[in-house]
Amino acid sequence: MRKAREKKEIPKLNLIPILDAVFIFIFFLLMSAQFVEIYEIGSDAPAIATIDTEKSDEKPLNLTLKISSSSIEVKTGVEGAVKTTITKLGKSFDLPKLKKVLIDIKLANIDERSIILSPSKNVNYKEIVKIMDSITGVGKDIPAIAGKSKNGKIVRTRTLFDQIIFETVI
Repeated sequence: MRKAREKKEIPKLNLIPILDAVFIFIFFLLMSAQFVEIYEIGSDAPAIATIDTEKSDEKPLNLTLKISSSSIEVKTGVEGAVKTTITKLGKSFDLPKLKKVLIDIKLANIDERSIILSPSKNVNYKEIVKIMDSITGVGKDIPAIAGKSKNGKIVRTRTLFDQIIFETVI
């Protein structure tokens, strides 16, 4: 009777082997993980709607680069009239020709700072970055460009189109 009344002692679990296995597993997870750097391109969001309080007879520039895997179309105006087309030379685009076209457009519209990029789905990300680099400034080898602003003042600048807007395709 006496043995029945005694409480049975519950054996304690030995957690040390389990903790050793968990720490070794964490070590192998860390050593096999691939650390990836994520890059971000800063751009302005497209305007959904704007209200113009002043009516102007001047048509907006609405400069757009339609980028496909084989060519870049430079379009201007609301209707999107094609000003020029730059084709691919070998593996990359003719970026000096693109820069020359954009400098000519900037000289005629010195106050304009925005450009719309409309890349197709099959364009390589690196190509888009190279195009963005070439459209933001005139470069070190070309002197600053000067033109007459809307106010009648002469403006000298080394930037072309530094407000890059990505067109949303639905």
